[in-house]
Amino acid sequence: MKHDRILLDERQAALVERLVRSGRFSSTTDVIGYSLDLLEQREAAAALFLSELEDEVTRGLESGPAVAMETADELISAFRRRR
Repeated sequence: MKHDRILLDERQAALVERLVRSGRFSSTTDVIGYSLDLLEQREAAAALFLSELEDEVTRGLESGPAVAMETADELISAFRRRR
């Protein structure tokens, strides 16, 4: 596997150093590996969210023609009248 050099800004480098010094991670490589695992999880969650959103849009479009709904102001006015 080809390894590229990773350049961190001062804030990132300080964070990595602090995490290693705390004993939570044993090396910079461990911090980077953990970070990439979190990024992979976040990307998977985002992909799942978008897929589910697309499925819901499709369901909505296939459910029939759109119908007009009350505006937010109309709903709030109706709520206040019932109080």
